[in-house]
Amino acid sequence: MKPDPSSRSADERRASILIALAGAGRVEVNELAESLAVAEETIRRDLRTLEDDGLLRRAHGGAISVADPVADLDRVTVPEPIAHPVATLAATLLPERGILFLDAGPIAEALSVCLPNSAALQVVTTSIPVALVASRNAELSVYNLGGTVDPVDDSQSGQWTRESLENIRIDLAFISVSGLTQDGQLLAASPKAARIKRAAMDAATTVVLIADHDQLEAHGLVKFAQLDEVDHLVVDGGVGDAVLALATEAGVPVLRAEPLETEITL
Repeated sequence: MKPDPSSRSADERRASILIALAGAGRVEVNELAESLAVAEETIRRDLRTLEDDGLLRRAHGGAISVADPVADLDRVTVPEPIAHPVATLAATLLPERGILFLDAGPIAEALSVCLPNSAALQVVTTSIPVALVASRNAELSVYNLGGTVDPVDDSQSGQWTRESLENIRIDLAFISVSGLTQDGQLLAASPKAARIKRAAMDAATTVVLIADHDQLEAHGLVKFAQLDEVDHLVVDGGVGDAVLALATEAGVPVLRAEPLETEITL
């Protein structure tokens, strides 16, 4: 069952508003209400609170920025991402310099905690939680691409996002998936997610696929790439031999977290 977007905390909603404002310079109440799946009056209350905190100025039908909202995101409480073995292993591939792309999803969020605080590193993402966590590193340059917010996972997509990806260069992209077919096709949950993942891969010199065994089941809707287009595959210990055989056939090196030990109760 998908989480109810309306159950998100007020702090999470307000963080989403600030990210949208940072990208566009202005936000509209009706658009925020639709993208965050809440009532317009809820958004108006959020805008009043953010204005009281000095983070924006309300305007007719919405709000405009007063300075740099992203610089003040540490004043918004953001839930700490849950540690993930795939993220811990993928962190060994993180460079000290260059331009990174981090996809949306729990593994990417956990990986954002591991980012080095390096002034020589730039991070590009379509995930609001990733941007918020990464921006805690004072030396790190973090760019959130903006776009339409998906209330399920706080990812962003749409023409704005795609056009941004078409105009940037990425050294290393960490891509998540919603499935892998038996013939090695990578799947995304929706057409809009597929287009963003494809655009990020096209912009990247090196692509790392990050996934646990559940995400490698063929549950996705849209094909966006082949496994042999990936440079590294980082998976958890629950991934089966069939996936490993596909990676071997495609010539993709695999980093695999140690399988979890099963506790036996007598």
